[in-house]
Amino acid sequence: MTITWIPIITVDVLGAILMIIFSVLAIRYAWRLNRRDPDNLVWTFLLWVCVCLAGFAISRSAGHILKQMLFVAGHGAVWAHIRPVSGSLNTLLLIIVAAVTLFFNGAWHIYQEIFSERKMLQETQSELMELNRTLENRVQERTEALLKHEKQMAQTDRLASIGQLSSGIAHEINNPLGVIQGYTQLLLRGEKPDSQKQQDLQVILKHARNCKAIVEDLLHFARRSAPEKSEINIHEVIDDVLVFIRHRAKTEKIHIETRYDEKVIPMYMDEKKIKQVLVNLVMNARHAVGDNGSITISTGYDDQERQVMVSVADDGYGIDVKDLDRIFDPFFTTKPTGEGTGLGLAVSYGIIKNHGGEIRVSSEPGKGSVFTLILPVNTAGNS
Repeated sequence: MTITWIPIITVDVLGAILMIIFSVLAIRYAWRLNRRDPDNLVWTFLLWVCVCLAGFAISRSAGHILKQMLFVAGHGAVWAHIRPVSGSLNTLLLIIVAAVTLFFNGAWHIYQEIFSERKMLQETQSELMELNRTLENRVQERTEALLKHEKQMAQTDRLASIGQLSSGIAHEINNPLGVIQGYTQLLLRGEKPDSQKQQDLQVILKHARNCKAIVEDLLHFARRSAPEKSEINIHEVIDDVLVFIRHRAKTEKIHIETRYDEKVIPMYMDEKKIKQVLVNLVMNARHAVGDNGSITISTGYDDQERQVMVSVADDGYGIDVKDLDRIFDPFFTTKPTGEGTGLGLAVSYGIIKNHGGEIRVSSEPGKGSVFTLILPVNTAGNS
C-alpha cells in the first residue's frame, strides 16, 4: 500500500501561509489599538508581542515551506543543513517574546504605581479645589455678614443720634402745643356753633392735634426703653391687630388673608410694641394697595435657628430700588405730604432690634412689597 504525502504537504504549506497572514493581521490590529491610545501600556505590550510572535510565525512558516519544497524537489539532504539555523532562529524569537513579556511585566507594575499616584494627585487636587471653593464661599459669606453688620451698626448709630435730637425737639414743642390746644378749646366754648370764628378755631385745634401726634411719634422714636416681655401667641397678636385696623381703616374692598404656621410656638416679647410694629406694617400695606387690593400676613418657624418669621405682603405699587436703602431712615416717606411723618418704619426698626431680631424688605415696583420680621424665640429664662 502506497501512502501519498500530497495532502499532508498541502495542509502544512497552507497552514504556514495562513499563520503568516494571521500574524500580519494581528500586528495591524494591535497597531491600530496602540495608535488610538498611545499612552496605554497594554496596547504597547500587545503590539510588541504580536511583532515578536509574527517574526516567529514567519520564520517557522518559511522553514516549513522551504522544507516541503526541498523534499518535493528531491533535495532533502539540503534541509538537514538548514534545519539547525531555522530552529535557532525560532528559539531566538521565542526568547525575545519571553524577554518582552518580562520587561512589560515590570513596566506594568511601575505603570500601576504611577497611575495610582496620578489618581491620588487628581483626587487631592479635586479636594483642594473643593476646599478652595468652600473657603471662597465662607469668605464671601463672612464679608457679606460683616458689611451687613456694619450697615446695621451705622443705621443704629444714625437712629440714636436722630433720636436724641428728636427727643429734645419734641419736649420743646410739646409744651407750647399743649398750651395752644388748651386755649383753643377754651375759646371754642364761648363761640356760637357754625360761626366763622368757631370754624377757624376748629382748624387751629385740628392742626394742633396733628402736630401733637407728630410730637408723640417723635417721642416714641426717641424713647428706646427695654421691652417689657411676656409670653405671647403671635397669631393672637396678629388677629388683634387686624381687628383694630378693620375698625380704624377702610378695608371693605381689600382682601386680607392670614397664613399661619401651626409649628410656631409661644414667645416672650413686648406685646404692645410688637403690635405697634404690625400696625405700622399693615397700615403701610393698606396705603400701598389703595382702595382695592390684597394683603397677606403669614408666619413660619425655623426650628434649627429657633426663629419665627412674620411676613406682611401686599400687591401695591411697590418701592423704588433707590428708596430701599432709606425706608428705615427717620422722616423718610414716600407718602404725599401730610399723610405720614416717616417715623413708623424707623420706630419699628428700633423695636425689632431691641428684641434681638431684624426686618427685611423685598419689593418690585408695580408688583408689591414684602416686609418680613425675623424674631428669636426667647423663653422666660433668657428673655
